[in-house]
Amino acid sequence: MVWIVFFMGIANFYFHRAVMEGEGPIFSELAESLGRFGWGWGAYALEFGFLVAALWFAQAGSAMVLFVYGLYTAMNIGGYFMLKQMGER
Repeated sequence: MVWIVFFMGIANFYFHRAVMEGEGPIFSELAESLGRFGWGWGAYALEFGFLVAALWFAQAGSAMVLFVYGLYTAMNIGGYFMLKQMGER
């Protein structure tokens, strides 16, 4: 279970970076807005905190973490593709 959560964490970091460094007006506006409020690197720290907490729950044997962190991962991936689709229009 820990490995599944770990690989979901890798996906979360990948899509987070894709949003922060993406090309297009929507991605640059979002990265600029987050950077203006100090959340450029802070968002990565928050993402890392979520991953550590999810790994801790997985290590403790909580099966619910797969659902909750999986839903969070799906929302990150969906948000990236939604922003990408909006940027193409």
